[in-house]
Amino acid sequence: MRFNLSNLLPLAAATLLAGCNSTTGPGPSMEPLDIQALTVVPSFATINGGRFIKLTAMTKAEGGRPTTPPDVAWSSGDTNVATVQAGGLVEARKAGRVQIVATWRTARGSAVVVVLNQVAKKPPIPQ
Repeated sequence: MRFNLSNLLPLAAATLLAGCNSTTGPGPSMEPLDIQALTVVPSFATINGGRFIKLTAMTKAEGGRPTTPPDVAWSSGDTNVATVQAGGLVEARKAGRVQIVATWRTARGSAVVVVLNQVAKKPPIPQ
């Protein structure tokens, strides 16, 4: 059997272009899908009441490259001891120990914050 290469070339090109120009769904995401770990940095902190500390959530994807994911959800195990705002800003309020949890997609990480003394009045938020 004899193939005419000049007839196959346009067919192959059309097939490749059809696959590249598909509008039936979203393209591949550039975000890593296989998150291996979410780590909160620092993982342990001791601060005085009335002070703030900034925690950062870091992920490691398949390639092992650390990244800071967008839209991390933060929560405090005891808001009487310390509260946490979006972005990981922790405000120490009352003496005690609290776990701060960061969640992104299905990954979770945490840090322990120890507050050494209670604050008498609420301090201003740093700018």
